[in-house]
Amino acid sequence: LLVGLGLILYPILSNYLMSGEQSAVQAQYTDEVSSMENAEIEEELKAAQLYNEALLSVQATDEVKLRAYDELLNFAGNGVMATLEIPAIDVELPIYHGVGEDVLQKGVGHMPGTSLPIGGASTHAVLSAHAGLPSARLFTDLDQLEEGDKFYLHILDKVLAYQVDHISDMVDKDDTETLTSLMQKEEGEDLVTLFTCTPYG
Repeated sequence: LLVGLGLILYPILSNYLMSGEQSAVQAQYTDEVSSMENAEIEEELKAAQLYNEALLSVQATDEVKLRAYDELLNFAGNGVMATLEIPAIDVELPIYHGVGEDVLQKGVGHMPGTSLPIGGASTHAVLSAHAGLPSARLFTDLDQLEEGDKFYLHILDKVLAYQVDHISDMVDKDDTETLTSLMQKEEGEDLVTLFTCTPYG
């Protein structure tokens, strides 16, 4: 009976604890930003813009593109570059550098090689998180979003608003051509793709 009760309560308790941890990380991010001078904020944004411009350049080598990736927008030193808010599914999560398993277990990962999520023309940031984890909701309800729903990126002292304008059907993980096309930049457009795996697990 106790084992059964434990199995039933585990997802609820685990998600509660993970939500508390995510809230603490977001609070730390907000505190760090509020303590920064305007010049520091502008310097962080400028460095991120230069990175995004390097991604557009066919002459830029991979080494140039990724050389300072882990340091960019990492002023708190914990890998958090921004936070994501999706009101329609009641999600608020920190956005970390990279999409390693350690990141995807606790928040949203930014796909390296795509634009940093600072907005701007001809940028396309790709953000990914797990769905269906028993320990955290993360992107579990992402499939409930509809065209027209809005989501927000809180980056430094700015809030960037995006509207869902396209929902892709399931793409096979080995279909690299389609996956790559979903991440392409469009001239003059400011795009963000939210990406998760399905079915759960």
